Amino acid sequence: MENTLPGKKRRLGEILVKAGLISDPQLKAALAEQRKWGGRLGRTLVEMGFVDEPSMVVALSQQLRLPMIDLDKAELPAEVVQLLRVDIAERYGVFPVGGDQVHRTLQLATSDPTNHEAFKELAFYTGLRVQPHVATSSGIDRAIRRYYYGEHTRGPRAAKPQELGLNEQTFEADQLSAKPTEVNGTELAQLIQQVGALERLVAGQVRALRGMLELMVDKGIVSREEYLDKVRGVGE
Repeated sequence: MENTLPGKKRRLGEILVKAGLISDPQLKAALAEQRKWGGRLGRTLVEMGFVDEPSMVVALSQQLRLPMIDLDKAELPAEVVQLLRVDIAERYGVFPVGGDQVHRTLQLATSDPTNHEAFKELAFYTGLRVQPHVATSSGIDRAIRRYYYGEHTRGPRAAKPQELGLNEQTFEADQLSAKPTEVNGTELAQLIQQVGALERLVAGQVRALRGMLELMVDKGIVSREEYLDKVRGVGE
């Protein structure tokens, strides 16, 4: 069966450029990075720091006239996992959010509703017409871990001390004045998240710089030797 993606086939990068979220040079740099390392274009754009996930979801929803879904806030029944095998969900980066056996439809959250070939394959696997909903890639990953594997994930928030195996300590006023306050579990979790976000940002900026440099080499703007010198400088 065929999926129900509306309109003519439009590419993810084309939509984001038209929406003003990324520039043509950024798209070309991301495509070069994708060809080199593989993976999905949307995730590559996010990792390179060219666009954030929420903005990308809004743009895709508006341009393609598709519903959005926030999987970190949506309260879905546990039975949704029966609509799609976990290996297929992970392979295509999608998550089932509903289905209608009477009308033979399957609603799937996806971060790239322009991937028509993937939806054709999903329709073939399930025997159902696929109705895409737009969601963030990270939200889909968390939903898969939460619903299929039972992990306690709920968006980018500070974990509770108990989830980290820590006991949150409290101090009386005289104790606080007598010595510095120890870092409690929540503060530690926030610090860990901030460090992780910073690491992802730095890694994305490095990838973006390398992608732009490779594009400049291809265009003959800089020489291969100048490019290698710059890359070595980035890695140091």
